[in-house]
Amino acid sequence: MAWCASRLGPIRVLSDQSKTHGGHDSSTYRLQASIGFCYLKVHQSQAHWQNEVYAYERWAAAFGDFAPRLLAVRDEAPLALIMTELPGAVMEGLQLLPSQERAIWQAAGAALCSLHNLGPGDYFGPSLRAGGRAEASPEGADEYISQRFSRQIEQAIDGGYVHEDELTTIQAAYDLIPAFAGERPFPCHRDYCAANWLVSPGGAWTGVIDFEFAQWDVRVADFSRDPHWNWMHRPDLLAAFFAGYGQMLTPREERQLIVARAEYALGAIVWGRDHAFYGFEQEGRAALDTLKKVL
Repeated sequence: MAWCASRLGPIRVLSDQSKTHGGHDSSTYRLQASIGFCYLKVHQSQAHWQNEVYAYERWAAAFGDFAPRLLAVRDEAPLALIMTELPGAVMEGLQLLPSQERAIWQAAGAALCSLHNLGPGDYFGPSLRAGGRAEASPEGADEYISQRFSRQIEQAIDGGYVHEDELTTIQAAYDLIPAFAGERPFPCHRDYCAANWLVSPGGAWTGVIDFEFAQWDVRVADFSRDPHWNWMHRPDLLAAFFAGYGQMLTPREERQLIVARAEYALGAIVWGRDHAFYGFEQEGRAALDTLKKVL
C-alpha cells in the first residue's frame, strides 16, 4: 500500500477482487485514488508477472480503449502492477439476451484481430519483461505444440486420469499436429473468454482484462480456451466471433483448432482432478466425447 501511495498519492482500498480458483497465483484489489478508480495486482508467480507486464507494455495498446492502461510496475518482491479501471462488469454470469451475446462476441473477435495484427514474433512461449525468451522452447510450431501436448498426456496417463477410449481420441487429435508446421508465433492473450470480458449496463463489449497468461503462441490458442465450451453449445457465438475477427478458418486451421480444443479438454481433466474442480473435469470429458465424432 505504501508503494501504491508513492505512485498514486493517497489511496483507499475498496474491495478484494481476487479470483479464488486455482491457477491464479495473484491477488487483485480495487483502489480509489485522486486519478480515479484503478486496480492493484500482486503476483506470487514471477512468470505470470513477467507475462502480464510484458503484455501490458507491448501489446495492450492494440486494444485501444478496450484494455486497461498500465500505471506503475513494482519489480521487486512483492511483484505488482497498477492498472486503470475499464467501465463495465465481467460478462461471465450476466443475464443477457442472445442478440446482446452475439454482439459482444463479434466485438471481442474484432478486437482480438487487432492484437494478432501486431504481427509474428521470433519464438514461442513466455517472454522476459525486457524482451527475449523466458524459457527454452522449440523453434517450430508443430514441435512446440507436440512438446506441450505430450507433457499433458504423460501427466494424465501417470495420474490415471483418462480412459482408454479418451486416449484414443487424444491420440487422434495429436496426430493432426503436423497441421501447425510453418505457423509463426503471434501475440496471444490465452484466456480470451467471458471471464475476462467486460460489458456495459446496456450490453455492449467494453474491453478485456487479465493478461497474466499472455505469451507468444499459435493464433488458434485464442480461439479454443473457453471454460464455457461455447464451441459445443453456442455455435452462433462462434460465428459472430469470427465475423468480427474478419476471417473464417481455413481447413488447415480447422485441424489446428481440433488439436487446440483437445489439448484444452485434456487440460480441464488434469486441472480439474488436481484442484478438485470435478465439474470442469467432466466438462473436459464431454468435450473429448464431442471431438471423437469429428476425428
